[in-house]
Amino acid sequence: MIQPSPEQLALLRPMERASFRLGDFVARRLKWLSIAWNSTFMVGLLWLGSGRRLKLRGLEHLAKLDRSDSVILVCNHLSFFDFFTVSAVWFRHTPLSRRMFFPVRAAFFYDSLPGLALNVLLGGMAMFPPVLRDRKRMRFNLYTLDRLVAELAVPGTGVGIHPEGRRNKTDDPYTLLSAQSGVGKVALCAKNSKVVPVFMAGPGNNLAYEFLKNLFMADDNPIDLLFGPPVALDELRDQEMSGSIQREATQRCMASIQELADEARAIAAARERAGQTSLVAE
Repeated sequence: MIQPSPEQLALLRPMERASFRLGDFVARRLKWLSIAWNSTFMVGLLWLGSGRRLKLRGLEHLAKLDRSDSVILVCNHLSFFDFFTVSAVWFRHTPLSRRMFFPVRAAFFYDSLPGLALNVLLGGMAMFPPVLRDRKRMRFNLYTLDRLVAELAVPGTGVGIHPEGRRNKTDDPYTLLSAQSGVGKVALCAKNSKVVPVFMAGPGNNLAYEFLKNLFMADDNPIDLLFGPPVALDELRDQEMSGSIQREATQRCMASIQELADEARAIAAARERAGQTSLVAE
């Protein structure tokens, strides 16, 4: 598997470099252990926080995929636990491969011991490779994109990407933030991969409170999780790579996520109307 150049590696601070080397070692040598950990502990933990609240739609799109397919999941970003929840559904409700990677910001998860511990404990180091936000060091992200493409060349690999690049902290979870173009490059360069849009609304960032809501307030705190059909990118992949082609691929991904967001908004509105009708009837 490809490695960063000495110049790219030098952009990492000592703690980030040590964390990267651990993540790289797990990805190359211990991925089977990471998969086993996530299939048991992580899935069980996330089910305690969301299992009774989940409202799933679009699983038929995943059922059409083969175990040997490499898949890029492009999802909106509301909470720290978005892709943990998505991967728990992936593991429990599909027969697809569990070899998965979730690039994550290096801040906290790679530059501190508590963040590294959470990466190991909650994700089995599946939150890899890191993404740097410091503009002076963003050249390392070129390696991150190349590494994701290389991983997707392995049949049966899943990669989860948040095209927005940051959490949506606004009061409207159904309107997406502007996208980063990196997802377009990965989607185009990983030519044999399927790009599946995902939208989720309802999760929070307080894990303890998520447990309480799941146990005692599930009906009042649903989590809508929708999967869409693969994004059509074949004709773009046949063209010469350029910035405009990357942006077009990114926008297609975002448009597909937004369609799911609009569907989720309608579902939430219908649920609210039904609740109001029920209250009036009582």
